[in-house]
Amino acid sequence: MGIWKTGCISILIGLSLLAGQASSQAEEVELILTNGDRLKGELVSEGETIVLKHAVLGELSMANGDVRMIERPKPQPVSPKPKVQKPTVAKASPSPEPAGKATGSSAKQPGKLDRAIQATRTNRFVDLIDLDAWTQQLEFGMNAQSGRRDKVDFNTLYSMRRKIQNNDFRLLVRRYYGESNQEKTTDRTFSNFRWRHDISPGVFYQSDTEYSSDRIKEIDLNLEQTLGVGYRFLNQKALKVSTGMGMSSRYRDRATVSGETSYLVDLFQDIDYRVNNRLRLTQEFKLEVPPDKEDEYEYEFRMGMTSKVNEALHLSLRYQLEYDRSLPEDRREDQRVVSSVGIDF
Repeated sequence: MGIWKTGCISILIGLSLLAGQASSQAEEVELILTNGDRLKGELVSEGETIVLKHAVLGELSMANGDVRMIERPKPQPVSPKPKVQKPTVAKASPSPEPAGKATGSSAKQPGKLDRAIQATRTNRFVDLIDLDAWTQQLEFGMNAQSGRRDKVDFNTLYSMRRKIQNNDFRLLVRRYYGESNQEKTTDRTFSNFRWRHDISPGVFYQSDTEYSSDRIKEIDLNLEQTLGVGYRFLNQKALKVSTGMGMSSRYRDRATVSGETSYLVDLFQDIDYRVNNRLRLTQEFKLEVPPDKEDEYEYEFRMGMTSKVNEALHLSLRYQLEYDRSLPEDRREDQRVVSSVGIDF
């Protein structure tokens, strides 16, 4: 944003030196914000972000959604006598009068700007918690077997995703449960909230919050918070490839050890490939290594395929592999193939 703003200022300075009075011909508009406030000034750019150059406050940037209306002046009839502009030089001397008006209004305008900024933040928060604006999916799968063994497995997945300007939010909630001959074989809950914020083209920082529990592995509680920086090698509409690293802290309660805290170095990588409007391939990899106990590393590998049946239904097939060397040897590895039917809403 700083580079773009500096470039715009340089261009405006160059135009003013070349054209002289060109700035007086720029379009003056009045912005009506969603909270009812009004701002007058020169319209610099218009798009997803509206930039207004105010005589007192300088350049103001605001999201398109925070502006209800842009009022433009009605075109004035062209005067048939162009030389009549000379007397306007003499009339330009009372310029202190509009300057006085601007000075008088400057005490009120910052208050309006503060209210506009506050309204913008409020609108963004309301926009974030508006569930209708999120892309949501609910998947359910079941595998039943009877005969020599009576076996049943259930899996559910709920996901939410939303992109707001340079922010990407994603929430995942997974639940696995299985029984074999009336004995519990799987009982796991997992949730993850990821926030990525673009710093510059291709570069982002990431916050990843994770909660999980696994009764079979005797993990009563696993809380993990990760902060990191990543880079998108490819950021196309159909293909996105990202990688990065960070640091995480983990708190874990187990049946044998209570209140275990550890710090880890994280490496992550993910691919999102939309083959066409109906088929999508995804892959994620994560490696965590504690610096003081390098042999107790942990990694996760997931890959999946999603095929849309129609606008409301899709089928998915996923492979998941998890390995945690900090656990006892008979509980370190967990891998599964999951097929499910999903609803998009």
